[in-house]
Amino acid sequence: MTSETIAAIATPPGSGGVAVVRVSGPGSLELANQLFVSSRPGFTGMKPHRLHHGTILAAPSGPVLDQGLAVFMPGPFSYTGEDVLEFQCHGSPVVVAAVLDACLAHGARAAEPGEFTRRAFVNGRMDLSQAEAVAEM
Repeated sequence: MTSETIAAIATPPGSGGVAVVRVSGPGSLELANQLFVSSRPGFTGMKPHRLHHGTILAAPSGPVLDQGLAVFMPGPFSYTGEDVLEFQCHGSPVVVAAVLDACLAHGARAAEPGEFTRRAFVNGRMDLSQAEAVAEM
């Protein structure tokens, strides 16, 4: 496992109905707590592997970027084998870029191409042939 938290847009570029911004690393849950406010009354925190509806913020107590979904997947039961957070937001390129920028401004760094898959391989979540198959897509 690495000590850095990374973030990237996980869906293909362009406009679509929904886009995903993925975060992986030890700061994932903290990012969720900083940038996501649940719409559910009495919300007590992110329950693993459950979609939560709410507001995605630019900063704690900051402006609203979008209404969307958030899911937290603790390691080792995630794609990378690390703690993973995904924001599922509206697919406007402006909104998606703003959500990614908020993640980067609050502790994550931009993921390098293929870094999520590399982490999955290093953490034993996939073998070399599986990692190569992802790279071919």
